[in-house]
Amino acid sequence: MARKPKSPAEIRAQMDALRNELKEAEAREAERLGGLAVKAGLHEIDVADSDLVQALKEVVTRFQSKAQ
Repeated sequence: MARKPKSPAEIRAQMDALRNELKEAEAREAERLGGLAVKAGLHEIDVADSDLVQALKEVVTRFQSKAQ
C-alpha cells in the first residue's frame, strides 16, 4: 500500500519540531561543556575569547584525528 505524501504544512511542522529538538540538544551540550570548562579551571584564566576559541579549536582537531 502506498503512503500518502506529506503536505507542505506537515513537513514544516516536522522541521519546526526538529529545530526545537536541535536547540534543546545544543543547550544541553553547552551546559555540559560549560561544566567541564569550569572543572578544568577555564573560568579562572584571563585570556581573550578569540585566543580561547583558537585553543579549543586546536583541541577539537587533536581529538578528531584520534577518533578517526
